[in-house]
Amino acid sequence: MSALCYLNRPTLAILAMSLALLPLRSTGAERSCDPALIDTVITNSPLCPGDHINLSVVASGDILGYSWQGPGTGEYFTFTPEFSFSFQILGAYVVVVYGECGNDTATVMINAAGAGAGHDDTLHLCDDGPPRDLAVELGTHAVGGTWTFDELPHSGIYDPAVDVPGDYVYTSPFAATCPGTSQTATITVDVTHVGPDTATSTCALDSAFGLTSFLSPDVTPGGTWSRYVFLSIEPHSGIYDPAIDSSGVFQYAVQGCSVSVLVIEDPALPWFQDADGDGLGDPLVVAWSCTQPMGSVADSTDNCAAMPGKIGDACDDGRPETVEDVITDSCTCAGVTITAILSPQTQEPFFSIWPNPNAGDRLYLQLPGAGTAEVQLFDALGKLQRSVRVRSVPDHTPMGMDLGGGLAKGLYLVRVTMDGRSSTAPLVIR
Repeated sequence: MSALCYLNRPTLAILAMSLALLPLRSTGAERSCDPALIDTVITNSPLCPGDHINLSVVASGDILGYSWQGPGTGEYFTFTPEFSFSFQILGAYVVVVYGECGNDTATVMINAAGAGAGHDDTLHLCDDGPPRDLAVELGTHAVGGTWTFDELPHSGIYDPAVDVPGDYVYTSPFAATCPGTSQTATITVDVTHVGPDTATSTCALDSAFGLTSFLSPDVTPGGTWSRYVFLSIEPHSGIYDPAIDSSGVFQYAVQGCSVSVLVIEDPALPWFQDADGDGLGDPLVVAWSCTQPMGSVADSTDNCAAMPGKIGDACDDGRPETVEDVITDSCTCAGVTITAILSPQTQEPFFSIWPNPNAGDRLYLQLPGAGTAEVQLFDALGKLQRSVRVRSVPDHTPMGMDLGGGLAKGLYLVRVTMDGRSSTAPLVIR
């Protein structure tokens, strides 16, 4: 074969136009120009295994050169009418003969009808891989045949999610005429089992455990473990130890297949005993755990673990003669004893007051009948805090008394004087 150029299509078009514009050769007088005309394209199709694709063209006319192109091969240019492709790609091939005053094109089909079913082979796949075309594994073969598995028809597309490993048989639609070929070929599919990716969680206080237990039960043994570290992969033992490892993705690889296990490690936190159930924890009784133990809280501010509340919180010591009960430094509930009483209360008051206890803003009174009454408010030491004159009506409508909202918490006495008689009643400001 003589000089060969590999040119893209635009370059070839420009070359052909340039050649077409060359002046016609003459011998003293102008002669006619014959366009290129293809008579025959000769091929070595059908191919046998190992064959090159050999093409040649018989053409007439004033010829400048030739181009050759197959399915996905690119376009080649020569000055001789023969060309050979060293690889086998079956399908339609286009031959163009360029002439000084016109080109001609021909298309030929290259097949491997005599190659039979191709050759036997073993295909190794991963059970989580995509579907595969088994015909690719046959090598050179006559297309258009049929596939079977276990003597039942099959598409020839192996899908690991649906199909099972074993022998898949291809039968050629043509007689096998090439040396060493057969009418049938078998592709044995061997599947490596890794199963789907999984995830698990563990506590920083847990013991070491094997990652293999989180893989599919039928996983292919004999693989190796590694761990993703940023953009790299580092070897790993396959034993996760919270004392050494941390949350991350661990990969098991075997026979070119891999599966990942995501491990999320929860941190151990301090939890404090809440024996009195007040939502506050005893800082002296702590347990470390990844989950909240029963009877424990995250708070650690309980300085009186045996009773609800903390030092300084309000409480009730159960004694009516005390006010302003609070939790003391010794974690007991105690109040202030009333040290002064304006006058002994020997009988029930002839009036009613509410609300009692009171927020210290407004007090309501109901008097026994119509008339004018003087209402006085004394603190526990007998000091007058409020005094007002009110007039009741016969229908016993309640009357309001503004307390001002500035009273300290504690016990007070309300005295009502009406029609020459007086009566008192205790009032608690809280």
